[in-house]
Amino acid sequence: MLNDMELQINFENLLKLGYAVIDIRFKDYDLCNDSQKLVIARVDSDRDEFYQDMLKLYTGLDFKPSELYEIWTEILMHKIRMSRVLNRDIAIKVAALDYIETIFPGK
Repeated sequence: MLNDMELQINFENLLKLGYAVIDIRFKDYDLCNDSQKLVIARVDSDRDEFYQDMLKLYTGLDFKPSELYEIWTEILMHKIRMSRVLNRDIAIKVAALDYIETIFPGK
């Protein structure tokens, strides 16, 4: 079972390689009961602004560049927790909105 401390993503190295973590799927495939998999996509343009754009799209808020990866990771972890509670995969946008409304300290 994946706990909060086990999900460590090096976003900067992924971006340098042209990739970004856009989601985590919960129980999306049959490896074990609590399987998760990262959904990584190729980012061809404006990749340094990818997370800023995604957070703006999902939350309607602008974040400081120094906050982006931490907030994105928190949203991904929140998505896993929500998916476990509901016992189904939820949309990353739902997790992002719920995180901003219920957890984010800057709200």
